[in-house]
Amino acid sequence: MLVCLDLTDIDQHLIQYASFIGEALHVNRVIFLHAIQAYDLPDKKSKKYPDLETSLSQTIRKEINHVVSERFQTDIRTEVVTKIESEDAADMIIEFTRNEQVDLTLIGQKFGEERAGHYGQKIATQAKSDLMFVPESPELSAEKILCALDFSSQSERAFQRALDIKQVTGAQMSCHYIYDTSKSYFPATTLRSTSNMEKTARKKFRRFLEKFDLTPEEVDCNFEINDKIKGHAARINEEAESQKAQLVIIGARGQAATVTSLLGNVTENIRRMDMEMPVMILKNTGQ
Repeated sequence: MLVCLDLTDIDQHLIQYASFIGEALHVNRVIFLHAIQAYDLPDKKSKKYPDLETSLSQTIRKEINHVVSERFQTDIRTEVVTKIESEDAADMIIEFTRNEQVDLTLIGQKFGEERAGHYGQKIATQAKSDLMFVPESPELSAEKILCALDFSSQSERAFQRALDIKQVTGAQMSCHYIYDTSKSYFPATTLRSTSNMEKTARKKFRRFLEKFDLTPEEVDCNFEINDKIKGHAARINEEAESQKAQLVIIGARGQAATVTSLLGNVTENIRRMDMEMPVMILKNTGQ
């Protein structure tokens, strides 16, 4: 698991949550990474700062290690890495996920912060790992998990991940499925067609659960129409808030690197939203 730090107050919350979720997922190694942009440093050739990069990296690692020792409360093996990047730190983090074969990347979400910037979007869409957006002061609990589905292979991964966490934490688990009327022929919004779509969705859900030897009586699922007034991300957020979910897990088809796909659109919209609970997104890393 990779935890991206930026030396602000949110770091302590990320480190604490990494301790909690790492234990729930049986993680065997956690890397805390801070990227230093070279353009934030004085001129390397200046005689006044002959060993600045080395001493700065050591100072930052020492500070991060101090916070980790205070906030990381499990026996999982940890490592603190600082890297100085001469060009784009986002590219370095993305490359790091590839080289270290990272399974899950944790990214902090600060309330009220404008997150439309290129830096955060680039990491969220191109990192070769699953993602987790962690807000400030997250609950260190997962008593209620909401799993958003579309019945794709990525949904199966997300559902299995939710089951794994449920087994460790004893959480209550529910599902949320949004069926898209925009792909139906006119008149797509009639009461009859809506009823038929819901019946079809419930059949799909039953077949989906059979792969896990479960029945609809064992796993609750809310079926919702996408009327295109609100996007998928906003509806998932509303459902999570109404259920008081402490963790949202999303599996969706498509490539996260493009906002034109369902997964890319949901990933980017959730990245920009002030969600109060952590959100884990299972990506199609093969693409």
